[in-house]
Amino acid sequence: MKPVVKTTLLAGAIFGMVLGVSVALSIDFMMSGASEGGWHESVKHDVSLFFGTDWAERNWFIYSGIVVIVLGIGVIGGIIGAAFGFIVGKFFSIMSNS
Repeated sequence: MKPVVKTTLLAGAIFGMVLGVSVALSIDFMMSGASEGGWHESVKHDVSLFFGTDWAERNWFIYSGIVVIVLGIGVIGGIIGAAFGFIVGKFFSIMSNS
């Protein structure tokens, strides 16, 4: 793999992950004032449906669920960013050869 493609692949992955996590957290910040909005309320509601109300009252379980969800969004953003970075790197690699 050429250095240009490798650099853009890594830059795209990092940028995609940072962008995904920042969008997820900004949505949480904007929706926290709304009724039934925000990650905490959503995860708490889903945990109470899946595991019962006993587990929904344990904050460490709720916060660990939020971390897993935000990290999942970051990983998906990183994969999409890496794919885009690969395409951009390949394009510039082809353009610099001709």
